[in-house]
Amino acid sequence: MSLKEFKQDKKYLTENYAQLKSEHPDEFVVIHSGKVVASGVALEEVLSNARKEIGNKLNNSVVEYLNTRKIEMVV
Repeated sequence: MSLKEFKQDKKYLTENYAQLKSEHPDEFVVIHSGKVVASGVALEEVLSNARKEIGNKLNNSVVEYLNTRKIEMVV
């Protein structure tokens, strides 16, 4: 995957974030070639499923956790 393709997948994530978050709340998603190829709550399982779907291309895919919970930080 080229940097251009990675940027396109990152752009897809950004432009569709609200919809993806509603479809995959509190889940990890793997985006490759402008589509979600795997999702779920357990990262290891999601990555395994993505490898089955796209093989070594997983190394060049966008992986994101779609958090719906408010996070507070104390510094």
